[in-house]
Amino acid sequence: MTPRGRAWVFGDDVSGDDGIIEFAIIRDGFGKEFDEDALRAMCFRRLRPEFPAEVKAGDIVVGGRNFAHHNHVEVSVAIRASGIAVVVVESCDSGFLRRALNVGLPVMICPGIHAAVRDGDVIAADPATGIVTLADGSTRQSKPFSPRMVQIWRAGGTIPLLVREFAERRTQSEEPTP
Repeated sequence: MTPRGRAWVFGDDVSGDDGIIEFAIIRDGFGKEFDEDALRAMCFRRLRPEFPAEVKAGDIVVGGRNFAHHNHVEVSVAIRASGIAVVVVESCDSGFLRRALNVGLPVMICPGIHAAVRDGDVIAADPATGIVTLADGSTRQSKPFSPRMVQIWRAGGTIPLLVREFAERRTQSEEPTP
């Protein structure tokens, strides 16, 4: 299950607060449930006004250095709600990596990716193997996800994985012993 889709390419120093989402608009609701429709509608619209209307499920975001700095969990939710399958960047902070994976959005760090991908290229990116396959068939290697990270990603995030694991444990503990 390797994500494959259109690449949306963004540059260096893309801010989570005012590049990916418009945090000033949503901060009054901070700490409440997310309005995924509202987050999806504002995702990347300051940088690419066409993004909310044109992004398709399975597309891939490619970013430069220092991607999603000043981010909040809403940033990851907005990107995931837009249908983005995976984010592949030159670099980002560890907070973005954790927040994104916790909501089921895999982020891969792949040096050299920004120069290798053009906007609109169809690429594939597999977090489990760390392999990014470019439009011309060549590949780039990033660090593969650990087995636990793969489980979290494939489950759709930390909470869905934990819910499933607790349900499995409960079922096992309720099984009658012979």
